[in-house]
Amino acid sequence: MELEAYEQAIFRRKLNEFARLITGTIGPHAELDPEDEWVQLVLAQLNGIKAALDMLVRFRRGGPARVGR
Repeated sequence: MELEAYEQAIFRRKLNEFARLITGTIGPHAELDPEDEWVQLVLAQLNGIKAALDMLVRFRRGGPARVGR
């Protein structure tokens, strides 16, 4: 249980890092040039990583985790 709690804490930290990267760096770039194919690719990939981390943070063995952010 301690290992799982530690892993979830790491996932939560990484989730926050990716969310900040998307909103603070890539998002403004995409707003400046919405037709930029490269920035759209980066945004799509980061959003995929963010979604996967969000699922890992929310999932617990035996059912969904309680989520309190």
